[in-house]
Amino acid sequence: MSEILRSPNGNGLLLTPRSGSHSICVAALEYFWPEIEIKDEGHPAWYLPFNERWDGANTNIGIIVRNPIERFRSMVAHKSNLTLEEHLNNPAYPPLPKGNFAQYFIFEDQLQECAYWLGIESILDKIDATEDESKPVLTPEQETIVRDIYIDDMILWEKLQNKEKI
Repeated sequence: MSEILRSPNGNGLLLTPRSGSHSICVAALEYFWPEIEIKDEGHPAWYLPFNERWDGANTNIGIIVRNPIERFRSMVAHKSNLTLEEHLNNPAYPPLPKGNFAQYFIFEDQLQECAYWLGIESILDKIDATEDESKPVLTPEQETIVRDIYIDDMILWEKLQNKEKI
């Protein structure tokens, strides 16, 4: 997913799969564009009234960063048509893009803060969350593979956790 949710206040959010993008999109559509009917199929980003895609040169863009291990586990549960081994060999969702982001938000602690930054004043609902019991339990070896795949995401996650400057 490389769609950007650009709010009327000029702030944008690079939508990251399995990192709150569903909840943020629904809230934005309901708050800014209530006339748009959201069908119960596909991702709500499909209904955004514009088409801005990430190209690395976009300005004033925020990103939600999730623990890469948890994001991977959620991806495997969400994309259950592939086996865990297939995901380990070729993950459905790539690592986060590199870029000069205006804001970093931590999933799931800062989703509401992200909504406010976008100008959404309503309280977010948790939508399309993956239940823990449907997520795979990774062996230490599998977790190492995931860490290697998402090494830059792991570094970013740890810096955010430690409140280091990005």
